[in-house]
Amino acid sequence: MITACDTQDFVPFGREYVHQHPGKFQIQVQNVAHTDPGLPLLKSFRDISIQDNGRKEHWSFYSGASTTEGRGRFDEELYVNGHIVVWSRGGQDGCRSVIKTFTMDTPVIQALWCKFVIPEKSNHEEICTSLDTKGKLQTGVCVVESSCVSCYMEDGSEYLAALPFQVANVWSIKNGLLFERTVSPSEFHTSKRDAPNQTTVFSMLHPLDEVAPVIIKSGTLGANKTSYLTDNTQHIVFSSDDPSLVLTYDTMVGIHSAWKVRKVLQTECEAIAAMWEQTNSMFTPVHNLNQSSSMSRYYGNLSAQSPMVSPLRSYSGRTPHLMSHSQSPLIMNPPGMDRRSQSPAPFLDNSLHRLHTPSPQMAPRTSGSFYRSPANMSVINEAIATEWAEPITPEICLEHIWTENAPAIRDGSLGKSSKAFFTRDLCGQQYMCYLISYRQQLRCVKFEESNDLKRIVFGTVNIIPCKDAIPIEGKDLLIILDISGVLYVYSGITRINRLHVPILPIGSLCNSLLRQTTPLHSPVRGGVFTSSRPSSAMETRFDEDFQLNQISPVATELDETSHFEEFPLGCALIHALRDNVKARFTIELSNGHMFRCTLPDMTNSSGIDLCLRALKHMLPRDLAMQMIGRWLTVRNSPGAVGSQTEWAMFTSCLLGMMGYDVGKLPITEKELETSSLSPVSAKRARTSDHGTDEDWEYLLGGELHQFMEESVGDILGLSPCQPVPDSTPLSHASTISTSGILFAYMPACFTALHLVYEELKLNTLLFEDLNHLSVLLWQLSHDLRCHLYVDYYTRDFPKLLALPIVPSQIKEDQLDKMQYPAVFISTEVPSVYSWILKSLEGLSPPAQLYIPNVCSNMQNIVSLYALLLNKHMGTEQAIDKCLRKVPSSVLSEGHRAPTCDISMSKSYCRSSPTQNFLERVVLYMTQLGMTEKELMYLPVGIVLPLREAIFHCRCNPPSDWPEEAYTLIGREDISKLLSLHSRDDVVPPPGIFKRKPNPQSPSNTKEEDDGMEHFDDEYLRLRFSEDLRVQEARRMLQSSRPVTIALTQKPEISDHDFIEEQERHLYSICIRTMALSTGRGMFTMSTYYPVPTETLPVPKLCLTGKAPPRNTTVDLSHIDTPPNMTAWPQFHNGVAAGLRIADFSQIDSSWIVFNRPQTNELTNEYAGFLMALGLNKHLVKMNILNKHDYLSKGHEMTTIGLLLGLSAASRSTMDLATCKILSIHLPAMLPPTSTELNVSHNVQVAAILGIGLLFQGTGHLHTADILLQEIGRPPGPEMENCTDRESYSLAAGLALGLVMFGKGQETVGTSDLSMADTLYHFMVGGHKRPLTGPSQERYRTPSYQIQEGNLVNVDVTSPGATLALGMLYFNTKNSAVSEWLKVPNSQFMLDQVRPDFLLLRTLARGLVMWDTVLPTMDFLKQTIPQILYDYAFQQNHVQDEDSNIDFETMSHAFCNVVAGVSMVIGLKFAGSANQTALETLLQCMAQSLKVATVPHLTEQAGKVTVENCMITILVAMAMVMAGTGNLEVMRHCRMFSARVGPPYNQYVMYGSHMAISMAIGLLYLGGGKYTLSTRPESIAVMLCAFFPKFPTHSNDNRYHLQAFRHLYVLASELRTMLPRDVDTGHPCYVPVEIKFKDTPHYSNESYKTTAPCTLPDLDLLVEIKILGPRYWPIVFNCNKNWENLRSLLKHNGTLYVKQRAGHLSYVEDPNGYRSMLARSLTVDQSSQTCVKPDVIKAFTADPKVLALTDYFFRDQEHDASGLLQVLSDVLYECVTLEKPEAISTHIDLDQVTRRAEFRSTSMGISQLKLIFAYYNMEHSLTLEGGSHLFQTVGSEEFQGRQLLKPDFILAVSSKLKNIFHKRLTDNMDFFLRYLKGESVQGRADKGLMALLLWYNIPCRTKLSQLNLQGPPTLPQLHSCLPYLHVSMLMMLQSAWNRLHGQ
Repeated sequence: MITACDTQDFVPFGREYVHQHPGKFQIQVQNVAHTDPGLPLLKSFRDISIQDNGRKEHWSFYSGASTTEGRGRFDEELYVNGHIVVWSRGGQDGCRSVIKTFTMDTPVIQALWCKFVIPEKSNHEEICTSLDTKGKLQTGVCVVESSCVSCYMEDGSEYLAALPFQVANVWSIKNGLLFERTVSPSEFHTSKRDAPNQTTVFSMLHPLDEVAPVIIKSGTLGANKTSYLTDNTQHIVFSSDDPSLVLTYDTMVGIHSAWKVRKVLQTECEAIAAMWEQTNSMFTPVHNLNQSSSMSRYYGNLSAQSPMVSPLRSYSGRTPHLMSHSQSPLIMNPPGMDRRSQSPAPFLDNSLHRLHTPSPQMAPRTSGSFYRSPANMSVINEAIATEWAEPITPEICLEHIWTENAPAIRDGSLGKSSKAFFTRDLCGQQYMCYLISYRQQLRCVKFEESNDLKRIVFGTVNIIPCKDAIPIEGKDLLIILDISGVLYVYSGITRINRLHVPILPIGSLCNSLLRQTTPLHSPVRGGVFTSSRPSSAMETRFDEDFQLNQISPVATELDETSHFEEFPLGCALIHALRDNVKARFTIELSNGHMFRCTLPDMTNSSGIDLCLRALKHMLPRDLAMQMIGRWLTVRNSPGAVGSQTEWAMFTSCLLGMMGYDVGKLPITEKELETSSLSPVSAKRARTSDHGTDEDWEYLLGGELHQFMEESVGDILGLSPCQPVPDSTPLSHASTISTSGILFAYMPACFTALHLVYEELKLNTLLFEDLNHLSVLLWQLSHDLRCHLYVDYYTRDFPKLLALPIVPSQIKEDQLDKMQYPAVFISTEVPSVYSWILKSLEGLSPPAQLYIPNVCSNMQNIVSLYALLLNKHMGTEQAIDKCLRKVPSSVLSEGHRAPTCDISMSKSYCRSSPTQNFLERVVLYMTQLGMTEKELMYLPVGIVLPLREAIFHCRCNPPSDWPEEAYTLIGREDISKLLSLHSRDDVVPPPGIFKRKPNPQSPSNTKEEDDGMEHFDDEYLRLRFSEDLRVQEARRMLQSSRPVTIALTQKPEISDHDFIEEQERHLYSICIRTMALSTGRGMFTMSTYYPVPTETLPVPKLCLTGKAPPRNTTVDLSHIDTPPNMTAWPQFHNGVAAGLRIADFSQIDSSWIVFNRPQTNELTNEYAGFLMALGLNKHLVKMNILNKHDYLSKGHEMTTIGLLLGLSAASRSTMDLATCKILSIHLPAMLPPTSTELNVSHNVQVAAILGIGLLFQGTGHLHTADILLQEIGRPPGPEMENCTDRESYSLAAGLALGLVMFGKGQETVGTSDLSMADTLYHFMVGGHKRPLTGPSQERYRTPSYQIQEGNLVNVDVTSPGATLALGMLYFNTKNSAVSEWLKVPNSQFMLDQVRPDFLLLRTLARGLVMWDTVLPTMDFLKQTIPQILYDYAFQQNHVQDEDSNIDFETMSHAFCNVVAGVSMVIGLKFAGSANQTALETLLQCMAQSLKVATVPHLTEQAGKVTVENCMITILVAMAMVMAGTGNLEVMRHCRMFSARVGPPYNQYVMYGSHMAISMAIGLLYLGGGKYTLSTRPESIAVMLCAFFPKFPTHSNDNRYHLQAFRHLYVLASELRTMLPRDVDTGHPCYVPVEIKFKDTPHYSNESYKTTAPCTLPDLDLLVEIKILGPRYWPIVFNCNKNWENLRSLLKHNGTLYVKQRAGHLSYVEDPNGYRSMLARSLTVDQSSQTCVKPDVIKAFTADPKVLALTDYFFRDQEHDASGLLQVLSDVLYECVTLEKPEAISTHIDLDQVTRRAEFRSTSMGISQLKLIFAYYNMEHSLTLEGGSHLFQTVGSEEFQGRQLLKPDFILAVSSKLKNIFHKRLTDNMDFFLRYLKGESVQGRADKGLMALLLWYNIPCRTKLSQLNLQGPPTLPQLHSCLPYLHVSMLMMLQSAWNRLHGQ
């Protein structure tokens, strides 16, 4: 009999909770507001019914395998009572708590747990029938009402889906639901047609999806039939997730069927659709459907609200997907977006919607209500329905796989199963069980998957007579309620034993104990009962033949066909079983009382669990079932637990099943005697006052005595206490019973248990189990005559010698009756220690046996040693050589194995043997799932070689390892780097949300919010730690605070004039202030992480001043200022604010709209904000309707920002939707007959460049032809296109260059006139060519304002054409184009070209000859013609005969050519920080400044020209030094920025200040983290952003649209590396070596710097190394782990590094003095004294090491004991040499050595022998190249390169040799007896067995095989015992001589 435990009185938690719930009526009155105050009352009366609606309350339990923490430890309860659902969580180990309560409007039919999946965007053409869909899993609760279903997910989302039918039942399937609709009686009389409107089962894979009809596939192979599930006699009775099956019952035939649930195939959908078209061309409605079905009334009301009411889709509702559950009825889904990815609509989630219930006065509905009606139709007839209807595509198919045999007599609806479930027996066989309550039968069908895992094969039906049954999933058991009312425990179809529930009454008292229990509505919970009973109640033992008495004389009424009449009647107290979760279930009594019980565990011991699994593997299935069943009965019988230990019970049980007379065995006799004492006899008073021998025996057997003897006895030198000799005669001999179920399989059981014994030896935590198992194995080996095994166990546990020897119960003839498995080895003991030791010594032992999934540690360890010792062999080959799997006895019966060995099937088995064998071992450890926790459990001798491999791989691990491997070797820095690589989202840097904005100021007011307060201060403090350059840059870019007007009023100036003078000075400063936003956008790019619930702060643009000393406010109210002066500055301010946003995943369309100004009017700042979002790639998340809303407002700035933002966000994608938006604003992209739209000129300029961005790099010829024509677009028609034509032409040229960048060679011959020829024509001028195509029609009407004539206006077309030509032939070195763009070298030719065009031609020629651009002055001189060198700025110094020289022209040309060359150098070396380029540009700047400071030189070129030249050079310098914060460029910027007011205001315009602010911003791009890229696509957008023609005033867009200045964002990239200590999280300095790829210009180039730093372009690099002695090295190689580096830069550039022991960071110790001191202490061993905790803290931050140090050395002085001194040395050595994992190894070996002086354990000696063998083998010297370890003891280079130093190993070895030699001398008598073969039983000294192990003394059986005549010689001994050392052979020879000399 098996006893249940933890039995408690049970009342559903929801029942008690509902009593305190306010109820449905009160909630509706409080929460539902309506104009009619009587409506809630009427609705409440509507719900009142005098009819019984069925069950009022029901509940279910669940405990899923969710990843939610703690989910599996609790029971979750869903309780339903009327309208209320209570979802609670809790269990017997904690209090219950309510998760959620739901109050519905209509009675709840069912509540269940559900799972849905939002699928990923993937290829929909992939054929997959499985319900396992990749995507986001949503779990939650589904509440079903009669006509709707509500889903409440755990992530907070809620869904409400209306159903087009009344629900009868809901069934959960994998990632979805099945609905079974209510079938009206009238439908039973109608003809069945395969139509979707007659489908009875529907599916829903997500609440946002439509409810789809389910189809079935049935029939035999070759004759499959696919149809809708329209059979109203088929009812689902059970569904499961794994396997995905449903069980149905046909009430007509009376049989059950099993169906596989899968997705519908495309061919099946086509077949269904074809069949529908053929059979339903003329639709015949189902008559009388509405007469008794309330569902039709619901359709009548619901059809006017939503079209989603039918399994048929209308054509009108299909195309736009309107009225989907995923959205409001006014918002469509964006194109290409899955509907289920949207948030649930709030308009469906209200009680008012659910209160729209059908009205009784509704007109009768026809079957047309099964069709979806258009949204504007409330009533639809059959004809219209037939015309509009289209069947909904089914999603789920039920494929028939099994049907039970038809019974002789049909049971009809009575034969429907009331319960069904899956169960598994203890051997892994699966069963599908269903309970037929009518016949009181549990039918069990065995099933298993086919070999290809594609089909499920069912077996025969087995019948178990019972009333009820329930599976215990966590135990693979089954609880059966027998017909007689008795509970039985089954495993599959095998009965194990009776189940006893302690709290339930037994026998004839059942009727009298049927007491009144807790009523249904009582909130009082009953008392709690447990399974622990008083000892007096345990006196009665229940055997297996115990029968319950009959409780009632009334016989049970059975059917005539019942075959169970022979069963006696029992207690009818138990009514049902329910609510099974894990091992818990509920017993429901006939009076309604319930108890919650737990089935006890199989075992609490890990060792016994391994034994049971091993025996199950070795024994046949049926025998294994009997064995486990008997053990379960013995362990959990009433009163068994507590009377004896679990191991004693297991030993007795197992030996009993083998046939032993357990009472006569010495190993179990004492346990049985102890357990047989009754509690009464144990407490009887003694009859004598004097002590007896029993008292002494009791003391010797106590745990205290054993503990004291083991710990103190040997240290004090006490002799072991001897028990009193037993004067009673020995028990008479007994004979084993051959009828034992395991008798014939004793060798197989012995083999299995021995392999478990070897497995337990590999886990130090299971040593106690190993001790118990050794006793059992000793007995079995003794009786099986396996003397080698007896000696083996005795050496491991010498206490076995103390066991008395009794005659074996097994006779010799009985040994031949046993079945010996093929793996049974009697000539040699399979030992994992012996296998490893022999392998380390160079021998080749046989393959090690192991049992799959039982001996997992053994399998892993042997595999790792196989790789370690066979380094020249492949992984799979080496493992197969060293391991031998024990075959399962189950396989011989034709069944599939219950467990599979998958460890050998992994991909790493194919790894190459050529890699480093230590790295291969570590990688294999990772792939086995081994962590530091598993290594801690392994014995020290086993794990030491593995730790050595880890230690050697730690310094320089391969760069392509997985993340787990780096964690295993202690390289958390690289592991954390890989964890970033695996993450898709970009997270803020550590501590970003903890920073306080503007920490310098005590108050953070809105006025002081300058937009620059969210920098990464940690990075900036490290990067620029020596000065205040960042603060200075922030001051120079400040635009949100009033400026200081420091003017002094002269006496002759009146107050009014002085105010005007102040305002004029303020205006001059305001010109600079308005231009600062562009640079601030660069400075603060990607530095702010917004909070999704807050709007983005935009710093205001302050154009006021303060006049000291009173700080009076000065504004621009008394002077005239240009109108709309702040329009574009405000736009730039908005862009700067938007560019602060970093890459953050929580920005969506709603947040963008959330930042819209509170007023309905759009602002310029918000327009800039939209453009910034596009540049940051965030604008793609904006909803299409919001885009339309913004564009329809007609706000010019908003349109410009939105168009450019959308184009930048969709750059190079040719996105069709974006192209359409841009084309609307471009007349050239529209047909000639299209409607003329009033589009402003600036919007057209932005749109045409947006086209270029959208098609950038695509080479789209049609777009390129349009853009080419737009460069020369004539003015007109009429008054259009007459102003600022230059900017449009330039934008068209830039757009053309973007589309065709570098594709000039591909365009030759593409049209009649080549693109290059047309561009050249636009550049140099000539006669206009006639317009062709649509332009001819569009420009037929001339311009009324501009008359250009027949010549090309090169002033308009030349800039765009010149740049387009250079971009078209980028880096092609085309000689013809290069000559076109070359600067003229004669006076005449120079006069033909505008001087500022020379700048563009020089720039374009540099693009064409890109590879020839060099950052030297020689390149500059080669570019500038000689004539310019001779005559520029030489008007008063050169007297030439030719008086035609125009010196002003020469000076103009010279300045522009120099500016063009500077811009080319800036583009070529942008972001490179090239010092040569900087020096060249500085020289150019110095010459320009020289010219600017000399008046007569300035007059020759003009101040404006010189100014434009200087700011172009300044921008070029900033481009080269982008992100570096260079001080030289910073000083120039500060000097130029100070030029405000007279006389500078004549030539220092708004554009100059914009260029200066951009230069400052470039120096600190992105807070110093970003720089510029030099990829071709980046060069193109930098030309647009840094076009060397800056605006004259703030509204100037004549030559270049100001919005283009922000396109630099597309060319910026994060290339800054910020090291951060992985242990502390603090940023730090790290030396870095950067190596470049070899090029034709240079090879083997590298340089060293200190991170944080900006890296060069990654395409130019080959390797990056982290250097220095203070940190562990990290290597990034372009051929291995380059993607990790790119991922690092993507995630804020944070590089985690690990600091070495004994070193401080460069911040704490810049010069390394303190680290050098620590290093000297490490080398100077003489300075070591008792270590102090502070010293250890300087070397390590490991909390375990620090805790150990504090515990032992906190209060110790210098005169510490020897043990503490040793511990101090170990700690200091391991910590300073960075091997903390060796601390435990040193301590373990020291303990073994110290104990060897008193008592040696065999386990400890075995570990030492393994360690000595490992350090003596040849493989461990790979790094040194020597042949023996001890040859390198004095080598200083080897110090610290292995975990154990050679001198430590030698010291331990020498000490042990002395100890054992002395012990051998003192105990020669024992040794001689052992050699003679005499019995040493009872003479065991615990150290002598270790002595035999230390000297490798063979077993006496092997010694007896030495047939030597006379004294043996050494050669004779060596030939017989070749595996013994010579010294041991000499000792044997000496002992042999002494033995024969006696």
